[in-house]
Amino acid sequence: MIDNARSWFTGLSQRERIMVTVAALLLAGLVGYYGIVRPVAGAMTGAEQRYVDAVERQARIETKVTALRQPAAAGATRFGGAIDAFVGQSAGETGIAVASVTPQSDKRVNMVIESAKPTALFGWLARIEQQGIAVESLSVNPTASGTLSATLTLRSN
Repeated sequence: MIDNARSWFTGLSQRERIMVTVAALLLAGLVGYYGIVRPVAGAMTGAEQRYVDAVERQARIETKVTALRQPAAAGATRFGGAIDAFVGQSAGETGIAVASVTPQSDKRVNMVIESAKPTALFGWLARIEQQGIAVESLSVNPTASGTLSATLTLRSN
């Protein structure tokens, strides 16, 4: 087969040989660029981005683990007054969209949250737990906008 290609190429005129050679070089360049260089460069860029994301994720997790291992402050401030007013106000200050707060008793409240970022919601829950409010039940559902909706029952200690 190589002999057939060689005899075909030698049968061409000088000008045709130059054109076929240039076309072959252009084809080799295109195949090299789009078949080798771009996929490798894309893979390297993707790997670098995944590495950066993993390092950031590890730093966030280590920070959260450190915070969880620290004992609660002995002089943690406890809320005063009605639990429904306290959780409604503190959730609003955190930027959590509260749909309803329904008191069940002096020490229990049901709460429906329309929209909250996950970090804001769980950070807020951690803060109110340090102030003496426990989560009895929690149901969290993702929304289309990348936030969460939640239904929870809280009680004061």
